[in-house]
Amino acid sequence: MRTHYIAYFSPAGTTRSVAQMIEAALHKHGIKAVVLDLAPHGGADMAALAAGVETDACLWLGTPVYVDHAVPQVLDFIAALPQGSEGATVVPFATWGAVCSGVTLLEMAQLLKKRGWATVGAAKVLAQHSSLWESAKPLGAGHPDADDAGKMGTLVEAVLHKLGTTPVAPLDTELLDYLPATYAAEAWGKSLNLTKAMLGKHQPDRSKCNACGTCVEICPTGAFTWEDGYPMVGGSCVRCHQCTRHCPQQAFAYPGTIMDTRLHEMAAQSPEKAETAIYI
Repeated sequence: MRTHYIAYFSPAGTTRSVAQMIEAALHKHGIKAVVLDLAPHGGADMAALAAGVETDACLWLGTPVYVDHAVPQVLDFIAALPQGSEGATVVPFATWGAVCSGVTLLEMAQLLKKRGWATVGAAKVLAQHSSLWESAKPLGAGHPDADDAGKMGTLVEAVLHKLGTTPVAPLDTELLDYLPATYAAEAWGKSLNLTKAMLGKHQPDRSKCNACGTCVEICPTGAFTWEDGYPMVGGSCVRCHQCTRHCPQQAFAYPGTIMDTRLHEMAAQSPEKAETAIYI
C-alpha cells in the first residue's frame, strides 16, 4: 500500500483544519497518513521535509490562497520535492476566504506535474477570511464546517478509488481552469511581492512595542529578527497578520475597517460562488 502524506501551511489554522478532515477520512479507510506542517515553530526546512516524501506516494498538499496564488512556502516545498516515480500522485487543496481562489490549484498542479507528480483530485475549501478577524460579518464565516468535512470525505473516497485502478487516471486539470478568462489573466499577473510593495512596510510601532516576543514566537514563517532589542519583520513575511492580530500591545497598524469594506466589495464582484468545490 502506498504511503499518504498530508503537507500544509496554515497561518490562521483553517488549512490545518482541512488537513485534519482529510486525515480523519483516510483513517476511516484504515490509512494512517504522515502529516507535515510546513510552518512548525517559525519556519520549516522545506528541503528536509520534501526529501523525506516517498517518490511513489500520494501527497495531499494544502495552502491558503494569498493574492490568488499558493503561498511561497508551499511553492518552495513543491520545488524541493524529489522527482516523482511511476505512481507518484498528488491532491492539491486550497482554503479561500470567499473573494477569489485565483489560479492556486491550477498553478500547483502545473508545477507538480513538472516534478513528476500527477494530480488525481483537488479541492478549494471555503474558509473564514483570515484578514477579517475584526469584522462583524466576516466573509466565509463558520467555514470550514461539517458540510465541508463531508465533501472532503467524498474526495478521499474518490481518490482512493482511483488509486485502486490501473492505470491511475489523472485529473483533467482543465477543470481547475475555472475562472473567466479576464479574471484568470488578472490572477496570473498578481503576486504577493507586488502586493507587499504596494502596502508598504510592516513593522511594529516601537512607541507601543514592549518587546514581549509574542510576534516572534507565533510567526509561521520565522520572519522576525531582533534589532536594538525590538522585533523586526524580514522578507519571508507573507502578511498573514497573525502578529497584528495577537500583539498584546497592538503595535502593528492595521486598517481593519478599510480592509473589511474593500474585501466585501471584491467578494460581491467575484465570479465564484462562496462554497467548497471538489474536483475528481
